[in-house]
Amino acid sequence: YVCLAKGGLVPHHALVIPIVHKSHSLELSDDERAEMRQYVDAIRNMCNARGESLLLFERYVGNSQFEHMHLQAVPLPHALASRAKAAFERRGAPLGVAFETFPAGTPLSEKMQAPEPFLHVELPSGEQLLHRLSSNPRKHPLQFGREVVAELLGKPDRADWKACMPRPTPGGPSSEELEQALA
Repeated sequence: YVCLAKGGLVPHHALVIPIVHKSHSLELSDDERAEMRQYVDAIRNMCNARGESLLLFERYVGNSQFEHMHLQAVPLPHALASRAKAAFERRGAPLGVAFETFPAGTPLSEKMQAPEPFLHVELPSGEQLLHRLSSNPRKHPLQFGREVVAELLGKPDRADWKACMPRPTPGGPSSEELEQALA
């Protein structure tokens, strides 16, 4: 299913979440993966129609049996899309967060044969970034993805979702447009 992010970075920041409990995307069946991709494609089409690009990221920490997979879908102004990769690399370098890069369309499962904690980013270009948390002896910042995107947007104060309240009420313009895109 798809919902607006509570405390979203931008008005149409959405979460794509499987209904059946999955800890991370590597656990998705082919059918579940295809369904999630349909939602992502619909959100991407909405973004394109609005003059925006779509950035996706998923974080799997692996320290809880209650962790539920969710894919962050963040619309970016087209002008910022080409800067996303550098923003992740620049913010990650001093924290020991290094990325493997792989081409658009490459399944994450090709890069990770066995599940392990990770941060996976799909850039607006389709190119992908993968950080294996085990490659860094330091504790991974839980809000790293949000922090990078907030900084990229020029709104570092939005890194903490609690600082992004209140959100539009259900049925407001943001949710209606998202509902239409997914119909």
